[in-house]
Amino acid sequence: MRKPTRALVLLSCCFAVASAQTHKHSSAKNGKHNPFVASDNHGGFYLLYVERANDKNNLMLRHSTDGRVFSAPSRVNNIDGDAMVRNENPPKLAVAPNGELYACWGMGASHSEGNIRFARSTNGGKTFSPAITLNSDARKKPAGHAFQSIAVDKHGRVYVVWIDERNKKPGDRGADIWMATSENAGKTFSPDRKILSDICECCRTHTAVDSAGRLFVAYRTVPRNGPMHRDILVARSDDGGKSFTAKAASQDVWEINGCPVAGPSLSIDSKDQITVVWFTGSDDRPGLYYVTSTDHGATYSTRKWLDADQKVGKHAQAIACSGGVFVAWDDEAQKSTSWGLLDPQKGMLQKSAPFADASYPTVAASNDTVVIAGMLTATADIFWRAESLPAALHSPLEKPR
Repeated sequence: MRKPTRALVLLSCCFAVASAQTHKHSSAKNGKHNPFVASDNHGGFYLLYVERANDKNNLMLRHSTDGRVFSAPSRVNNIDGDAMVRNENPPKLAVAPNGELYACWGMGASHSEGNIRFARSTNGGKTFSPAITLNSDARKKPAGHAFQSIAVDKHGRVYVVWIDERNKKPGDRGADIWMATSENAGKTFSPDRKILSDICECCRTHTAVDSAGRLFVAYRTVPRNGPMHRDILVARSDDGGKSFTAKAASQDVWEINGCPVAGPSLSIDSKDQITVVWFTGSDDRPGLYYVTSTDHGATYSTRKWLDADQKVGKHAQAIACSGGVFVAWDDEAQKSTSWGLLDPQKGMLQKSAPFADASYPTVAASNDTVVIAGMLTATADIFWRAESLPAALHSPLEKPR
């Protein structure tokens, strides 16, 4: 099995109509928030999350050799409080082919002022380098920089993209996506630059690289004119991020004058088949859908309903794994989290029972094990669960130890 490409999406939606796009940070309790899991490429897993204590947010990392028992945490950010709690914008972690770790996260007091931070570890997460800021306008007029995502190709080239509002003017609907690239394992980065426009500013991005080095960025768009149809697009670069061509994954024609706060998840399997999972509020059946592409994103299949039992499924994240695509999601109507094994052609093969009061799940696959982690919002804590594939999906969740 190919080392899994990370694919993530945590999807959320606000149906209230607003006169302009707005999005806010969570008013967080002290506790653990915003988990993100990643394979260590050797059968184990890393768990990254934000810990809030004494009204300061810090980024913490734990490791597990089996996805069940995790080590004591180590702090990623060198500056105390240099992180933030934001449910749709969790920190991200990428593992390079040589085992180095690359963490990126957003920090800032509000959506209108923040920066994209990056740190690397060469010793398995025991220590990290002092964090650097990737957006070049950090010393200029405050602007929103958020919804970062990261990918590493087989040569160790690091790509970090984020939604950037530095050029947004009053009356503009959308923002831009900017990118910075490292050719030397995260030691230094190229100057950041704009790569895409007309971006829904409050919906997370997802970045992935296939076996041939093609770079993909999935995002939600908002047209600068006309109806506010917020479709999901996937942009592809064949030249290392120098240029991109965008393709609609599906044309939902969902019109909303407000913040969906719901970005897409994109996974790529060992045969380079792409699966995109996303939320739409269009039609009379809002919820999660998916499409596939077998020609490297040139075309996409007709969308399919993800799960017959979902009420208003959101916050989905997908990862290619043994036997298909493993997807975890929460359901706004049921106030619960579920996960299952998806065959992109046949549909959902196996599914867990809903777990109440859990949200914003994230998933990672390593060999024949999948780890699901998410938030226990009421208690300001996180959970995780390891599943063996084929998954025994109906057993109880394991809480943090």
